[in-house]
Amino acid sequence: MKSQTITIVGGGITGLSAAFFAQRAMPDAQITVLESSELWGGVLQTESTEGYLIEHSADMFTTDPESAIQICEHLGKTDELLQTIPIDDRAYVATEDTIHPVPRGLSLMLPSDLESILATPLLSEAAKDRFQAEEQIAPNDWIQDESLLSFATRRFGREVYETLIQPLVGGIYTADPEKLSMQATMARFVAMEKQHGSLIQAGRVARGKAIQREASGARYGMFRAPKQGISELIRWIMESLPKVDFQINSSVESVAKVDAGWQVTTVGSDSKAVQKLETEGLVLATSAKISGRLLQSVDGELAKDLAKIEAASSAVVILGIDREQLGQEFSGYGIIVPSILNRDVIATSFGSNKFAGRAPDGKVLIRCFIGGALRRELVDLDDKKLVEMAIEELRLTVGFQGKPELTRVIRWRNCMPQYHLGHRDLVDGIEALTTNHQGLELAGNSYRGVGIPACIESGAKAVERLIAE
Repeated sequence: MKSQTITIVGGGITGLSAAFFAQRAMPDAQITVLESSELWGGVLQTESTEGYLIEHSADMFTTDPESAIQICEHLGKTDELLQTIPIDDRAYVATEDTIHPVPRGLSLMLPSDLESILATPLLSEAAKDRFQAEEQIAPNDWIQDESLLSFATRRFGREVYETLIQPLVGGIYTADPEKLSMQATMARFVAMEKQHGSLIQAGRVARGKAIQREASGARYGMFRAPKQGISELIRWIMESLPKVDFQINSSVESVAKVDAGWQVTTVGSDSKAVQKLETEGLVLATSAKISGRLLQSVDGELAKDLAKIEAASSAVVILGIDREQLGQEFSGYGIIVPSILNRDVIATSFGSNKFAGRAPDGKVLIRCFIGGALRRELVDLDDKKLVEMAIEELRLTVGFQGKPELTRVIRWRNCMPQYHLGHRDLVDGIEALTTNHQGLELAGNSYRGVGIPACIESGAKAVERLIAE
């Protein structure tokens, strides 16, 4: 491509990925990335202290979809990635007084091991009978979108939903299941229902394919993380872009159309250093709310639609403890908590059980997630109260005793977009309106997927569309 000027607003994984793919496609382009804070990577922050490697948000990425592992391949860094420790590679489900493992072969709503599900003590005999009856449930016509609550209870019944499906999905989306859109968040299950008529039947097909893969001798670990934490991915990308102009403490105040394309006005941290940048291409890799605010004077209708995408907040309580403080040996990856238990914690993640090098010998690194769409008010509690909630949950689930030797409380406000019913149609409309503005692209987790791979793909596709113009 010919030389071109591109400005990317937002220095999270989406914006940095957009810069990476723009530089690959247009080696002579003048690329600028603007970040309002002092830190690159957005919510992807790693902290190293007292022998612990602490992740403030995501601690790994999945290899399916492939966009995250592919960017590591482009960077030549796959040898620097860890696979999860396979000792007890599953999550557990909390009950009133104990925990039980998630049945083998249950991937959110895809059951590929019926025997494991029918043997679990988590479900009553009536729930197991209802589960097996899923094969007789007619598929939906999908004329309209359907919520997670409606889809899961229609196919598997209320108890299976409340005990297994809701906590499994809640740990990913921290959303209200009555509003969460199936078509926007779990379209693959919608497609399975259409194709096979039953998720149990779809699970049989998936199990057959898995057996074939295992017979080939290939390794198919689903999750990866850089040895030194997820912030390494941010550093790798930035180090691969020596020509890109990275600017921190550059808060974008407004964007406007000009003859050359777009004008971006920024203000420095002292509120005095005003900068006006003219650029041919503009990628807003910010939340829908921020992008809507910036585009208010450009396109009121587009800004209004962007404002419809809500976001939830959550708190992450991080604890470093001695393994001997656990009342039972626990080697699982984490514990999910059904909302019907009415407890404060959504889920706990045992980072040092997942990856090597996350805690000193004999120690355990645990993260407890609190808040989300159903318990928004908890995020505003003080640190002491949130730590007490986390300790109480660990006491109930793994018999924790004593006090942690390390604590951290991280709050992420309005960072988890909520894909409510009709979200896919809303985003279709937003993208259609965006095409009216040449040189403008939107990217990020507000639109077509959360998680590291989805954000990388969003940044890449924004650049593809920009080039196509």
